[in-house]
Amino acid sequence: MEELLQRLGGHSWFTKLDLKSGYYQIPIQQQDKEKTAFVTQDGLYQFEVLSMGLMNAPPTFQRVMNNIIGYKRWDYVVVYLDDILIFSNSFEEHIKHLQEVFGVLSEHQFMLNLDKCSLAKQAIDFLSHTITEDSIIPSKERIQAIIAIPQPKTLAQANKFIGKIGWYRKFIPKFAKIAAPIHKVTNKIKRKKHEFYWHDAQIQAANKLKQLLTEEPLLLRYPHPTAPFILATDASEYAIGGALKQIVDGKTHYNYFLSRLLTTTERNYKTIEREALAIFWCMKKLEQYMGGRDVVIHTDHKPLAQFHKKNKFNSKRIDEWLLKHQDMLPQM
Repeated sequence: MEELLQRLGGHSWFTKLDLKSGYYQIPIQQQDKEKTAFVTQDGLYQFEVLSMGLMNAPPTFQRVMNNIIGYKRWDYVVVYLDDILIFSNSFEEHIKHLQEVFGVLSEHQFMLNLDKCSLAKQAIDFLSHTITEDSIIPSKERIQAIIAIPQPKTLAQANKFIGKIGWYRKFIPKFAKIAAPIHKVTNKIKRKKHEFYWHDAQIQAANKLKQLLTEEPLLLRYPHPTAPFILATDASEYAIGGALKQIVDGKTHYNYFLSRLLTTTERNYKTIEREALAIFWCMKKLEQYMGGRDVVIHTDHKPLAQFHKKNKFNSKRIDEWLLKHQDMLPQM
């Protein structure tokens, strides 16, 4: 999903189309209909069209959409199940793209749900985000829904909460560090769910995350085509993270925040190793996002200054990381 969102950056016109009962517009081949059979008190029935609930329904539907709608149109079409998003650089270009897609839909007799379609917009809601030409913002409706979630009382409720708020972790600096008390009680298997607790530390973490989701401005910028990337990384005793940003017209534009907790083994690393791990992990995670462009690394750990140009460290781990990730070094 993240890849789909990133493809939209830099485009100024958007249209979102919604198929009317999309699954039901996909016929099932005759020889496969019996595989959908079910029994009721009135007899045996089988589906004529694709039905929700079938194990292979989502990937089958996505494949059909990709082959019919997206084929040779990926430079201006994104398809996610029954949502079709067309994006263009100009209004004139957008009209041409719409004519092309409408022609394909008509040819294959697909029907749209007009009430859920948005035509020729310069800001569009897609995959729980609001997209503009240069920025991506969390959906206000989804944020309000998260804020309204009460403090969890069960493991299932806690997992649901952290899952929903985790979808927007790229907007929150040091998310993993803040959410650590919650992860401490949610990393349990079902048979140990009776050990679940939600004390002051978890309440404070949940409230802090909700607070950060309501602070303005909560947005990320799509990468500027020429401004160099700056990756500021940091490491603590139990978490690592980074912030990708650019300086555009003298202003700081944040592109992405990422973080994770350290494993038990990683917590025993030396300080310099944890700081180096933060750099390598962030670089690897953002590799496709940055597209091979140069990046300036900012770290508050002085011994790592110009680290990518040094031949050897007094750390076998860092030496191995440098060797393993040498393809990224020219970018630093």
